[in-house]
Amino acid sequence: MRPDHGTPVPYSRRRRIKVFMRDPRVRALLTLLILVIVAFAARGHYHLFSEGWQAIKQANNWYVVAASVAMMLAMVAQAEVMVVLIRSAGVQVKRSTANALGLAANAWSSTFPGGPAISAAMIFREQLKWGATPVVASWYMVLSGALSGAGMAVLGFGAMFLLSAEVHPYSMGLTILALCLLAWGMNWTAKHPDTVEAGLLRVLRWYNRRRRAPEDRWNDRLSGFADQLSAVRLSPGKLLWAVSLSMLNWIAEIFCLLFAVHAVGATPPVSGVVLAFITAKLVGQAQITPGGLGPVDATLVGMLVGVAEMASAKAIAAVIVFRMISFIGLAIIGWLVFLWTFVRDTVDPDRPPTFRQIATGVAVHGTHGAHGHPHGAGARDGGDRPSPRTGGDASPAGDAADPAEPDPN
Repeated sequence: MRPDHGTPVPYSRRRRIKVFMRDPRVRALLTLLILVIVAFAARGHYHLFSEGWQAIKQANNWYVVAASVAMMLAMVAQAEVMVVLIRSAGVQVKRSTANALGLAANAWSSTFPGGPAISAAMIFREQLKWGATPVVASWYMVLSGALSGAGMAVLGFGAMFLLSAEVHPYSMGLTILALCLLAWGMNWTAKHPDTVEAGLLRVLRWYNRRRRAPEDRWNDRLSGFADQLSAVRLSPGKLLWAVSLSMLNWIAEIFCLLFAVHAVGATPPVSGVVLAFITAKLVGQAQITPGGLGPVDATLVGMLVGVAEMASAKAIAAVIVFRMISFIGLAIIGWLVFLWTFVRDTVDPDRPPTFRQIATGVAVHGTHGAHGHPHGAGARDGGDRPSPRTGGDASPAGDAADPAEPDPN
């Protein structure tokens, strides 16, 4: 028997809190509050910023250029992971298209609080436009995330070992094992879609019986799961190449930080720089401020001073150089790519675009796919296959609603 209308008060309260926290004005105020707190906590150390600025003015420009090249290599490697995995599902995407999407998605991710969710939704939407099915796009999200997490765990373990730090082999080993099992499980799922679909249907029927609902409820949502996932053909060689590219992505970013450190004249141990980078990345996962502004920078400075044994002024200077490249510079490039690639041909020249049109790439007179392809979501290898989407909002978050938020019924 269902409770009466007034019973689920906690759920309603949680719902109101979630809606309140999603308000852009609330997130902007939280960002401002965190920056004020960081500025207040650093009030007695402002002289370090002056010293750091002096170190920046004396920075070696060749190392700054090398750091910039390393960061672009990291973005290329990240896009190549997407190319390898998506092509294994039969979706023929150009490398230039994948690189443009990677840069644009990074701009969304680093500019707004909670940006990674917007970025993931944008990638999901664009992959549907390339011809991927929702199941394949979701498979890519999970597998690429597992490969990225495993690469970071391996680098972190190696850094702690080189620093002779107290390493907990069981917890680290279990983390790496769990991520490897997740990657293996996703690959196995792609190779045995019929078995997976049959198992999901059995679980769904059992759940419906427990809920005293019709056994075939939601069966239509699972139908075709095997057909969609059977398109994936990820050989062991391609999987190994994707793993290598994922590692290269992290290594290139670490080299960017290392070059930034050397640019200001510091020569810390490489293992200390690696551990500082990984710790800052973990702190930045929450990203309650744009690009982790504040918490990430404080973590980087603290780790470079405490673990890499750098002077405070040089650590601040190195972090400013690194963040100017990896955060500010990359975001500017990403927005330029986004506006040129996804917005330029999608608005009416006689009417100024609204923020929604800029955010979604929706034209006044229609939509285009990535790089202005007029076929949109229905195009795949020049064919006329209908779109896997079912219509609705074309916003960055719109098409990702199914994988991100299951139906509450």
